Amino acid sequence: MVSKKILGVAIAAAFSAQAFAVVDLTGGTGGAGSGAVLYAKESITSAQVTSSFVQVTAAGTELNTQVATGFGVTATTHAFVRFDLTNAKFKTAVVAGDLTAVTGTITNVTLAQGGAVGDTFVIFDVTSGGLAQTDKLQLALAGLQVSPTAAATVNYAHYSTSPNAVGQTGALATDSYAFVSVANALTTTITSTDRIADVNASTPFTKFVTPASVGPAALGNVKFTLATGALTAAGVAVTTLAQVIDTSAGKSTLSVTGDLSFIGDTDAATTATKLTFGGVNADVNATAASKVSTAKLSTLTGITLAGAGNDVAITANGAINAGAYSLTFTPTGIASAAYGAATASGALGTITRNGATIQVPYLTTNTGLNQKVVLVNRGSSDTTYTTSFTTENGVTAAAGTAASGTLKAKQTLVLKASDLVTLTSGTRTAATIVALAPASTIDAATQTVVTDPASVSFGSNDTVNLDVK
Repeated sequence: MVSKKILGVAIAAAFSAQAFAVVDLTGGTGGAGSGAVLYAKESITSAQVTSSFVQVTAAGTELNTQVATGFGVTATTHAFVRFDLTNAKFKTAVVAGDLTAVTGTITNVTLAQGGAVGDTFVIFDVTSGGLAQTDKLQLALAGLQVSPTAAATVNYAHYSTSPNAVGQTGALATDSYAFVSVANALTTTITSTDRIADVNASTPFTKFVTPASVGPAALGNVKFTLATGALTAAGVAVTTLAQVIDTSAGKSTLSVTGDLSFIGDTDAATTATKLTFGGVNADVNATAASKVSTAKLSTLTGITLAGAGNDVAITANGAINAGAYSLTFTPTGIASAAYGAATASGALGTITRNGATIQVPYLTTNTGLNQKVVLVNRGSSDTTYTTSFTTENGVTAAAGTAASGTLKAKQTLVLKASDLVTLTSGTRTAATIVALAPASTIDAATQTVVTDPASVSFGSNDTVNLDVK
């Protein structure tokens, strides 16, 4: 077997020192062990999995396992040391030369039992040249077969006789450590930022406040982080997104959910800059009929790792809509990925307006009803208002003469439904009224009076206070 020390020296310049740190069962706080190896599950290909076990190869000394003898052994005395694997098997046959003394002296090592390819244990007959209980032994491992679902543990035991080692009875010293795991190395963190569209912008609701921003303004952030020291199955340090997901065009995607129509439908180059991910322009639907943003980024080669993450930033081309926004990360695995990366989704934040938005869920022009919308401006300044309509399928709405206008300061305005809207193929709709004033200064209500003499409710009226946000 090639010396792991020689191999480590030959390629040490190519990888981080941390990747080559040996596994030390005596290290860590309270002897808990140190140097555990993490293999990035997303980086493993189908060819590296055999019979449901991942075949990992050490590129350096990262699988070399050190342990204290735990019981002093005088010179010329035999010690029998046993290593057992849980959720792992030997990938290459263990030989006597794989066990060495880091401190203390060994004059001879014989492979007594186990250690074949596919075995889960090995017993060595060690002739001591003088070993104290704190002296360290090292088992050099060139590779392992490890479970992709549970951490692999190495168990060490020191016995005085061969029968004890075989029967696993009367151990003089033991130690154990979960030294290898196969787990996802990529963590996706989505954080939200709530924004307020400013009613006082020169064109209302086209800029943000808190904090003020002309654009682009971060609506939220997505950060990709790789586990420190994670390795591929070949022992290569995992340091880039491309090692765990396919970042090329049309593969992994970031997608925003929410009403982004205020980005506008302009030329492709302009529209692309209205939604960015870490400064990278979103995709644009570049057909002749439409240049609108797809709200997606499907080429992640420009996305950064860790640090401040990637701001999801937007710039308005028209009045900014109020609403909630979320982000979904849909990864595509690397070529021939055995497991692939995990999806992620989360809230990006909300957009509200510092003007007054009034939802009227039921507005009718039925001739048997007389419905009115009452608007109250308690502020000290005049303000304007506009009305839009959401109809049922097959019904069309045309704004009436009262659908927009001015609310005088400290006055009440009463609007008849028939003056607000003309409906075709129906008599009812929903409406949204936006007043360019703080919501705290505006009140709203509807009053409906039954005017049909044939109705049993003739003359009755119903007043509903409306929410103003």
